[in-house]
Amino acid sequence: MPTEEHHHHGPVIHGSVHNSQLAWNNRTVEQNLAHTEQVAPGFETVAEVVAEVKRQLSGLGLPESDAREARETADTVLAEVVKPKPDRGIVRTGLDALKNLLTQLGAGLLTGAHDGAVATAKKLVHALSQLPF
Repeated sequence: MPTEEHHHHGPVIHGSVHNSQLAWNNRTVEQNLAHTEQVAPGFETVAEVVAEVKRQLSGLGLPESDAREARETADTVLAEVVKPKPDRGIVRTGLDALKNLLTQLGAGLLTGAHDGAVATAKKLVHALSQLPF
């Protein structure tokens, strides 16, 4: 009886898979998994603006260390505003850090930014500056 051979050129999954994301043969991968939480009353605009900052980060051409720091800061703020009683100090500190980084980009102090990044950074700084924190 002949033996069967199978050659797979990608992931092989046996069994059920739920809420999984896969990527292969990619240089960079950005994956998102939808997860919805209730934002604390009064913090809705903060969540919207910080989420927009996070969405725009990949197109700004920031140095990787700055982009990573901005993502982590945005995540910290977003994690705080879904708590029943968010710590305004943590939110304020995160917003200030994001404004500082984006202000540097808007002023042309960070290298490697893509075309249009300065204008986008200025718009994001303006949006962050309008928040009452």
